[in-house]
Amino acid sequence: MSHHSAWKAEKLGYTNIKVYAAGYPDWIQIPGNYGAVTAPYIKSQLDKGADIVLIDSRPRRPLYEKGHIPTAISIPNSQFDQFSHLLPTDKSKPLIFYCGGFT
Repeated sequence: MSHHSAWKAEKLGYTNIKVYAAGYPDWIQIPGNYGAVTAPYIKSQLDKGADIVLIDSRPRRPLYEKGHIPTAISIPNSQFDQFSHLLPTDKSKPLIFYCGGFT
């Protein structure tokens, strides 16, 4: 899936794209790498006014419309191509996607 996602990002104009072929299990073993960020981390970033973009990738109805993190934009995973124009034009901005986890 990561190669497919990288290809989509490239089509959107991102140029500094890397695919970590060893995968997630190897990635999180490397000191300093994030496997995921926590809610307290995101809150701390928002509280200090960090220039981040939060993307709620859950279905717009009913989940996003029922409630979402303030400032988050809705780009449902299943409709990424349709809503990708909502991503910032500054391609160096940190993007944090959230979905509520696996159920």
